[in-house]
Amino acid sequence: MNRTVDVAIVGAGIVGLAWAWSAARRGLSVTVFERGRQAEMASVRNFGMVWPIGQPAGELYQTAMESRRFWLELRDKAGVWLEECGSVHAVYEDDERAVLEEFAAVAPGLGVECELLSPAAAATRFTHLNPAGLKAVLHSPTECVVDPRQAIAQLPRFLAEAHGVKFHFNTAVVGIESPTLTT
Repeated sequence: MNRTVDVAIVGAGIVGLAWAWSAARRGLSVTVFERGRQAEMASVRNFGMVWPIGQPAGELYQTAMESRRFWLELRDKAGVWLEECGSVHAVYEDDERAVLEEFAAVAPGLGVECELLSPAAAATRFTHLNPAGLKAVLHSPTECVVDPRQAIAQLPRFLAEAHGVKFHFNTAVVGIESPTLTT
């Protein structure tokens, strides 16, 4: 059977689903092919953290913040579980404190939201920290966690219902000769 779509995606993992959402949001017709009953390999094991603070300042940090905005939108529109947890970076050595101080001093000019806390302020605010020898804490409010298994299960339903994306699970792609895909 021959079908024509604007975009055919091989794999319903997180990258394939992201491409499907991006194309569907632009009004393109999208079909996703997944060889299994759902994505179950790397997408389930290798993501779950939305961690902008870990990216270099500039374009990569801004891309991470855009990704964060997309995940917040998916939480609100698709029911994907996401917790805005922030991150706490505790240091116990003087050289580590110097690195945090240097970073915190330049972060505002780089568009990075974070705050440097004294040991006393950090111990009061984050009671799980070991205060013995604590030198400083860098707190960033931007980090989030996502449940990969729940996201991978929820997103195809959302994309199908909200954007008309078609899914073919248990369908292996056996050949691609652009622009034709064979299952």
